[in-house]
Amino acid sequence: MKYLFFFFCVVAATGAVRAQLSPQVHRGVIHYERKIDVHRHLSDPQMRATVPQFQTAAYDLLFDDSISVYKATPKDEAPDPFEASGGGNRIVMRFGGPGDDGILYENHANGRLLEETTLEEKKYLISDSIRDLSWKLSEERGSVLGHDCKKATATNMRGIRLVAWYSEDIAAPVGPEKFGGLPGAILRLDADSGGIVFTATRVDPFVPEKELRAPGGKAITRADYEKLLDKVMGPADAQGRRMTRRMN
Repeated sequence: MKYLFFFFCVVAATGAVRAQLSPQVHRGVIHYERKIDVHRHLSDPQMRATVPQFQTAAYDLLFDDSISVYKATPKDEAPDPFEASGGGNRIVMRFGGPGDDGILYENHANGRLLEETTLEEKKYLISDSIRDLSWKLSEERGSVLGHDCKKATATNMRGIRLVAWYSEDIAAPVGPEKFGGLPGAILRLDADSGGIVFTATRVDPFVPEKELRAPGGKAITRADYEKLLDKVMGPADAQGRRMTRRMN
């Protein structure tokens, strides 16, 4: 009996030490960098030569146990390094996605999603359900920002292969854009073998309660909003994104 008691004490002490080494985060902000390989969308070699291969953008994911809010990081006044000039013409390219012109609000307790977005200076609100991906979990491990991560893979509705690295240290089923549904937060996501890569750059274990409130706007169905986007920006690409170009 003494040995049995000693064994349980050792197990309890080991668990306590592990908890101290890797405390779980239930609330905070994950900062992401999104990198898009622009050259995949350009078949003209001359045009490829005028723009950088990668476009980067920054996003914030605010979360607690049941709510998450995803939005673009506020921009400073620095010039955009993605604007390049060639032959006297300046080519500016942009790829839109959730969170670029509003916020993406998800209630993981009831499976509801609210997407606030702005188009032609009008604010719209799309109500939808959170769509779960059929993730295949793996025991393969890695590390992002010092957080122990596990690998998961899936294929989305457009046939794009996704590779995610998630950490159970951050106990929320969240991730960049609309990617989530894993036993921990996604800290790195690779879509289409490097076509789009999200990487967490910092995790802050605090978020004000007021920042997790639901957004507002004119209610519109997703189908009607997609029609508006097609009219204003043209059809989406294979990944569901729309690219805008401007030459000055």
